[in-house]
Amino acid sequence: MKNTTSLLLTSIGKRVQLIKHLKKSFKVVGVDAGELNPGRAFVDEFYKIPKGNESGYIASLLNICKEESVKILIPLYEGEFEILHSEREKFREIGTLVLLSNLEILEVCKDKRKTYDYFLDSEINIPKVYSENEIEDIINYRDIDKFPMIIKPRDGMGSNGIYKINNIKGLKFFKDYVEDGIMQEYIEGKEYTVDVLTDLNGEPVYVVPRKRLEVRSGEVVKSSTSKEEKIINETLKVMKHLNKLRDSNNLGLLGPLTIQFFKKENGEIYLLEINPRFGGGVPLSFEAGADYGERIYEMLQGKEIGYISDFKEITMLRYEEAIFIPVKN
Repeated sequence: MKNTTSLLLTSIGKRVQLIKHLKKSFKVVGVDAGELNPGRAFVDEFYKIPKGNESGYIASLLNICKEESVKILIPLYEGEFEILHSEREKFREIGTLVLLSNLEILEVCKDKRKTYDYFLDSEINIPKVYSENEIEDIINYRDIDKFPMIIKPRDGMGSNGIYKINNIKGLKFFKDYVEDGIMQEYIEGKEYTVDVLTDLNGEPVYVVPRKRLEVRSGEVVKSSTSKEEKIINETLKVMKHLNKLRDSNNLGLLGPLTIQFFKKENGEIYLLEINPRFGGGVPLSFEAGADYGERIYEMLQGKEIGYISDFKEITMLRYEEAIFIPVKN
């Protein structure tokens, strides 16, 4: 029966709305490296485990999956992706599916320079990334026509470490200040974040664009779903191009993706970045009709799902809540 099938989420932190949604279809097991997290108050079972880069991480997860008869494991933190990919066969052997895209796709998504290089010669527009030599030429020849620019970490998450550069002085400072950063062409336009779910064959199930109305500390707090056809079509093109990276087992895209775009006033659309995980604003897509939990459950049952294009256009206004726990003496 549904709700007795176990699903495991890693790094649950404060992903309370995600947990509540998935609990409609699964028994949700949550794990985290820290005990003080609000998510643990909402999962059906909670376990504290080592961090992804610590000894015992995989062994702990395997033991939990066996004990809880976990059928599907969904990681929420990029730092865990590569090790989980490398060990996915161990999970498969005990009956647990790791819902995560293949290694080459993970690497293209993680490294912003690789994202640029991979899409550079495709039909997808992507902001130019300047080489070190080009940056030096801009400084030496005072090429002010290149401003404004954006600098960001090659493997950054959210909006951490992202700065807008308006002049030569700023360029000289930030190129050294941001460790292992990339300099990128600045694109002005409306920002869209697209929540995507792919099936076990890497084909689209949901593609739901969200207009980002307000972001605070890298997390969207005001957003609206939008049936923006050009954004949806561009997302499908990005997915098709990523699926060209299928591995020898025919594994390409798998599970949730979050894809960001800018749409300029002239209608041109530019790909910003891709994250192969649930985005922080995905609860809006749930409420708009994208029932990820139900579809993931159907995948496990071997059902043919197909692309579901319909969803509601609604607005999300997020606010904070608190939980209270007794102090342990």
